[in-house]
Amino acid sequence: MKEKIKVNLEKENKSLKPFIRWAGGKQKLINEIFSNLDLNNIDRFFEPFLGGASFFLKSDFKHSFLSDLNPNLINCYEQIKNDPQSIFNELTEFKTPVTDSMYYDIRDEFNRHSGDQTLEQAVRFIFLNRTSFNGIYRVNKSGKYNVPFGKANPAFSSLDHLKDVSQKLQSATLSFDYYDSIEDFTQQGDLIYLDPPYPKLSDTAYFNHYTLDKFDQNSQEDLANFAKIQSDKGCKVVISNADLEDIRSMYKDWEIIECSAYRFISCKKERIKVKELIIKNF
Repeated sequence: MKEKIKVNLEKENKSLKPFIRWAGGKQKLINEIFSNLDLNNIDRFFEPFLGGASFFLKSDFKHSFLSDLNPNLINCYEQIKNDPQSIFNELTEFKTPVTDSMYYDIRDEFNRHSGDQTLEQAVRFIFLNRTSFNGIYRVNKSGKYNVPFGKANPAFSSLDHLKDVSQKLQSATLSFDYYDSIEDFTQQGDLIYLDPPYPKLSDTAYFNHYTLDKFDQNSQEDLANFAKIQSDKGCKVVISNADLEDIRSMYKDWEIIECSAYRFISCKKERIKVKELIIKNF
């Protein structure tokens, strides 16, 4: 691997696209979300359901606190923050078109090293994300990544893109934590963006499988209570969620904005246009 690059901290902040695909990600909706928010005079930002980080990558805050319950995802961001050049070098070593046998060999290697905080595991993560079926991150009951092969000619990020992401991450603190770990750390005036796994649209819904522990109705209610505590503290809170009566009821005292997005609802690559909600307290 080549020597780590030095990131230019004076480089102008950019609005960037995610470097990974992420089921349920907000890349298609992020402009609509931002058009409904006043983000002036906000110094600190929290995104505890990080995923593809569409909100963070579009924003420009003095300091961001980014977390997720997926250790492989957080490691990927850490490695890009520290050494985008080596990530790029390793990705360019993969020969295309990718064969299914190559995909499953790397998937097996990824599972053998799951949770390792290494550059090699970050490269495997990006490779699988770009070559798997629909960019889904799904694990079985044993915690093993089990998404099937899907794309023989993946499009990896350019070196410039990875360097720009690395540059933006220099002002961010990354951690492997559950969302409520930020509860005692936030303070009045902070911005919190919550994008939890959505309730399933169907029994075969594919994009809601983010972690081994599913985000059920009780989890949604706990999140709503958490959001209220943060709101009462004086934090600015924005939530993305599915347009369901139960969700609307949980946030009946909040401002609710409707929007639409196309989502995969089954393993047959079926996409439908669904209503989603932007929920906020400011």
